[in-house]
Amino acid sequence: MDFSLIIGLVLGLGMIITGFLMEDGVIASLLQISPVLIVIGGTIGAVVSSFAFSDIVKAFKAFMHSFSKTAKGNPDMVIKKLCEISDKCRKEGILSLESSLDDPELKKDEYLFMKEGLILILDGKSEEELEATLDSDIKAFSVHKQLEIAVFESAGGYSPTMGVLGTVMALVTVLANMGDDPAALAHSIATAFIATLYGVGLANVLWLPIANKMKTDLKRQKLQREMILDGVCMIARGEPSRNVENRLSLYWQAFPKGAKKYKAGIEN
Repeated sequence: MDFSLIIGLVLGLGMIITGFLMEDGVIASLLQISPVLIVIGGTIGAVVSSFAFSDIVKAFKAFMHSFSKTAKGNPDMVIKKLCEISDKCRKEGILSLESSLDDPELKKDEYLFMKEGLILILDGKSEEELEATLDSDIKAFSVHKQLEIAVFESAGGYSPTMGVLGTVMALVTVLANMGDDPAALAHSIATAFIATLYGVGLANVLWLPIANKMKTDLKRQKLQREMILDGVCMIARGEPSRNVENRLSLYWQAFPKGAKKYKAGIEN
């Protein structure tokens, strides 16, 4: 499990609240229902209006998946599996790929792309056709994931606007009922800005960090697919497993803790 988002959220909120308290702020003054309803309710309404409900559900599922290890990619598994298949093809011929398709690992969502490539080889596709088909798959996958990310990016854009809207609404009420007590007026104006605080805070501590985290995961997921494409094309050309391993090891530098394996792949 990757808890970096949770740690960052707790750390960010903790430092913001600590700074607020150091300025003699009172936590109770931040806990108001109306700004919460305006900012969160308004943001949800704007997002629902902007996207199909199915896209929003998929976005939240993708967000939950971002905490898993598979969201970061598994180049070690990819290299191992492609090298095994390469050895098998050179020993038993291309038709041996049929037995590889029954591998339970290839039935997992993150490796269906590899299975697709092997099926195309069995269908007798040329290397150019193979590469073009898989490249189209990568583009479609990238667009699908970008739509999921756009849900949270939109929430990050709408949230501050809803905060300003809440503040303006509160100021209109304050000015319309302005009395002679300057202290009461100052307190009412300060309260009016809580909505802006919520809007800007949620955007920069929650919504946009989630979107950025998912963008990082997408880059690695997309690169892993390009890695598989490269390996499948090498298998189609009849390359030995050593060449496959050396070539695919170059991708390690883009993955966490991959520097050593990247160097080992070059020196091998």
